[in-house]
Amino acid sequence: MPLVDPVTMSSAISKKGNAAGSASKSPVSPSTATATAPATYSLAPVQTKQTPLAQSIRYAHPLLLGGILAARFPALISAVATPVSAMATSILPLTAALQIVYAVICLPGPGGNSGSSSKKSKPRPGEKKKNESGGNNAVITALLSMLLTAFIVPFIYITMVLFGAPLLTHGWHTVLAAAHIAVLGMFPLFYVHGVDASAWAAVGGFKAPLDETFAGWAGSLLGAWLGAVPIPLDWDREWQKWPVPILVGAFGAKPPPPPASELALPETKSHKHYKGFAAGVFSGIAKLAVGHPFDTIKVRLQTSPPSRFSGPLQCLTQTIRNEGLFALYKGATPPLVGWMFMDSVMLGSLTFYRRLVSDNLFHSQPLPAYGHGIAGVMAGATVSFVAAPVEHVKARLQIQYSADKSKRLYSGPIDVLKKVYKFHGIKGIYHGLQATLLFRSWFFCWWGSYDLFSRWMKANTNWSAPLINFWAGGLSAQVFWVVSYPSDVVKQRIMTDPLGGGLNDGTPRFPRWRDAAKAVYREGGYMGYWRGFVPCFLRAFPANAMALVAFEAAMRALPE
Repeated sequence: MPLVDPVTMSSAISKKGNAAGSASKSPVSPSTATATAPATYSLAPVQTKQTPLAQSIRYAHPLLLGGILAARFPALISAVATPVSAMATSILPLTAALQIVYAVICLPGPGGNSGSSSKKSKPRPGEKKKNESGGNNAVITALLSMLLTAFIVPFIYITMVLFGAPLLTHGWHTVLAAAHIAVLGMFPLFYVHGVDASAWAAVGGFKAPLDETFAGWAGSLLGAWLGAVPIPLDWDREWQKWPVPILVGAFGAKPPPPPASELALPETKSHKHYKGFAAGVFSGIAKLAVGHPFDTIKVRLQTSPPSRFSGPLQCLTQTIRNEGLFALYKGATPPLVGWMFMDSVMLGSLTFYRRLVSDNLFHSQPLPAYGHGIAGVMAGATVSFVAAPVEHVKARLQIQYSADKSKRLYSGPIDVLKKVYKFHGIKGIYHGLQATLLFRSWFFCWWGSYDLFSRWMKANTNWSAPLINFWAGGLSAQVFWVVSYPSDVVKQRIMTDPLGGGLNDGTPRFPRWRDAAKAVYREGGYMGYWRGFVPCFLRAFPANAMALVAFEAAMRALPE
């Protein structure tokens, strides 16, 4: 396991299983069992109805949702109308109607799914069994579920504002976008689970099986977030203006229904490395959501003359005043795609290197802290070949200060790659690779200290595993940035240095790493190596802590 020693984890799991087995065999009186054994709720996959009509609508459902958006897309981006009118008068009502039809015909109502291990009450003599499907009961259930969905819209709206949606403008745009996300993702869950607290605890804790309802909810949220990413960079096209990409992402993320055989979730064997790489995807998304605005301020302070910004607060206020709030997410597209892949490579390779170091240097014994550090250096070197071009493109986009896109050298990440490759080839894309390798060699301190913090917290606290992951991840990230920050400043100087040639972006200043290091000292003395450290320090704890929490949660949730 990447963040928990494999030997310790496997022994803990086996002990837990043995304890559970022995407990199940011990005689317990009925009164004792009632008093001490709380009821558990095991959420099973939602089984759709097996009628021909239900199966036909089930498979047509994603296409019909996409068809609604496609049919009204011209009105959505029309220069005459507004997105509000298109969303309110046609897209939202049609989507809600389709969701009701889909739920009534295809999904079981609350209590109609054999997903709970809790006992269901049997009908008393002379009492008819509750109708679980069809008829007036299903329609009433659907209408009540739609009412509950409407109550959720304000909370989704607030969440969107916290993630960067306009607060003082585009109010109805945001409200209607939140309503679409609720209808797409939340309504089927309300219809199936009602207000059962145990079921919603499983859904909210990402412990629900990946059936149609849960996958639709997760897909609509992820799709909406992915759709939001181009907004800060590409306001020059009508279809990319707020909140059109949100809707496109939410509608487009509706997954096709899995075969019925897959809903049983049979236990299958898989390679252990798969979990590390898959969990890294969730880690990258969490890190980007929390940390990118801090990173933008950090990069601008690191690469600008001392006279431009007096400190991080002035940099923040001038950026928002001159370029808008979304300027904080400039360059977000490369890390959105890149960090998911980078964290998958880093954490997945870390899993492999820890096992390699354990087998060959410590003879399969639990790794000491410096063993984790050795594996961290190897993982850092591996991921540098992915990170260097991603961070290079991100940095060049982040230092474009003009609010007028026509005055910028690069219109977006693809444009950066095209122009740099045209005039400088692969070598230009990997500009700053050596500085990246040096910077990531400090992963020794990150993963070594993470192990120390984790061991201490497990031994001296009774905290849960996610809480230990959060604090150990955040504190180890702070250790990493304290020791590595000067090398990051030099790296950013190199990555934002003009490349020259056909790009006509200026004359290169730093042909070697030491040239950039000397320039930093010449301009700001020793304190020049710490310029921009405050936003970096503020970013490091929440971003990396949440990334590690997401990673560990995925590692625990994904099947072996």
